[in-house]
Amino acid sequence: MLTMNTTNMQRTAYELIKQKILLADYIPGQKISENMITSDIDLGRTPVREALIHLKKDNLIDVVPQSGSYVAKIDLESAKNARFVRENIEKEIVKEAITKNIMIVIPELERIIKMQEYYYNQNDAQGFFAMDDGFHKAFYIAADKAQIWEWLQILNSQLTRFRWLRLKITNLKWQKLIDQHLAILKAVKANDTPLATKLVVNHLHLMLEEQQTLIDAFPDYFINID
Repeated sequence: MLTMNTTNMQRTAYELIKQKILLADYIPGQKISENMITSDIDLGRTPVREALIHLKKDNLIDVVPQSGSYVAKIDLESAKNARFVRENIEKEIVKEAITKNIMIVIPELERIIKMQEYYYNQNDAQGFFAMDDGFHKAFYIAADKAQIWEWLQILNSQLTRFRWLRLKITNLKWQKLIDQHLAILKAVKANDTPLATKLVVNHLHLMLEEQQTLIDAFPDYFINID
């Protein structure tokens, strides 16, 4: 029977390795090993081994017989499907957030945008990325649908990897994301639900507009490219 400490170590290993994959510390297609990861995250081989088993189930690790384990390449079809789900759910979430808790969501969005601008000025991609997620999550919380946000994170891994790579493309400006968030906030402040939902949909369409730029920059990182 697993002890609580063992379970916690396995969970910690899983989260640390997953984060390294999502944020491209371990790049798509990279060969990895238990020994390498054990040294990297300073945990034992058993929790690392169990974490890799779960990450394989999450389609983040590929195991090639007689070759080894590799970081899975980004499944572009899966990322686009996750974006489609997000778009269709999120426009309804925004409507509910404005209806239920507009006076709560506005100051939270303002706070997040200020933090995003701070991280932008500091050239802190990880902080900026966290605030980008936080902006969207704020609507789910205001709509009393935080659980749906958590469910979506299970589906979002390939989309998250795609979005993170976007920040590494110097000609895809971070400011564009801030400007779109500011436009959404302005519509929310005006209590203009149709405009707010339209702007959110347009914001989520950014992936489709920019996907070729990422494919051209990282041609070996993707599978299931149209």
